[in-house]
Amino acid sequence: MKRDQYIGCSGYYYPAWKKKFYPEGLQPKGWLEYYSSVFNTVELNGTFYRTPKPADLEKYYAATPSDFRFSVKMSKQITHIRKLKETQDLIREFQDLILAGLKEKCMHFLFQLPPSFHYTDENLSLVLEAIPHLPENVIEFRHISWWNEVVLQKLSDAGITFCNVDFPGMETFFMHSTSSFYLRLHGNPVLFKSAYEVEELNRFYNGVPEDSSNSCIYFNNTYYEAGYTNAKQLQEIAAGKMS
Repeated sequence: MKRDQYIGCSGYYYPAWKKKFYPEGLQPKGWLEYYSSVFNTVELNGTFYRTPKPADLEKYYAATPSDFRFSVKMSKQITHIRKLKETQDLIREFQDLILAGLKEKCMHFLFQLPPSFHYTDENLSLVLEAIPHLPENVIEFRHISWWNEVVLQKLSDAGITFCNVDFPGMETFFMHSTSSFYLRLHGNPVLFKSAYEVEELNRFYNGVPEDSSNSCIYFNNTYYEAGYTNAKQLQEIAAGKMS
């Protein structure tokens, strides 16, 4: 396994995983603890819809091992409603809340922008003005116009991590803007549902830069069993047990 490699799923709280990923009889309050015994990271997506309570964040922290890491999705109020306009204070407040609860276990903040947010000079300026210039801040675009050299250079200069994706209908390629590498696999061709073949997983893994200080790969094809199954397969590939 390449150093500081984190492999997991986008979320862990899925009733469809009962008696499949989660052992029969295990109550939901024990799901995160069990999940963290299998994977070393999770992407918290519920924070996109509602601001978490400090007590819940403290429970997440206590339920997971010392080397477990969280990536946290930014509130939709910031990314989808305001679309980064006049959001500096909101971003700071959100991040301060998360860091107070998750402490050193918070590894990344994910800013996912909607498909309607196309590349323009104005929108790129919004990104650079709103998002703090740190590699733990990751930006995911959903429009192909962002895959260009200007964006790569500007994000590299700012030290903001570009989120690589596999998403239905988007023919993208990997771009590395910082020493952190971040990849979201959403399921293809059917969003959230399709499983990836081992050959595809090998291709994704081989795209991780050897010199990255850390890398996170999250499976968002979690509707059925594909997400955790693919994540386990990628763990084996990273450990040299599958090819």
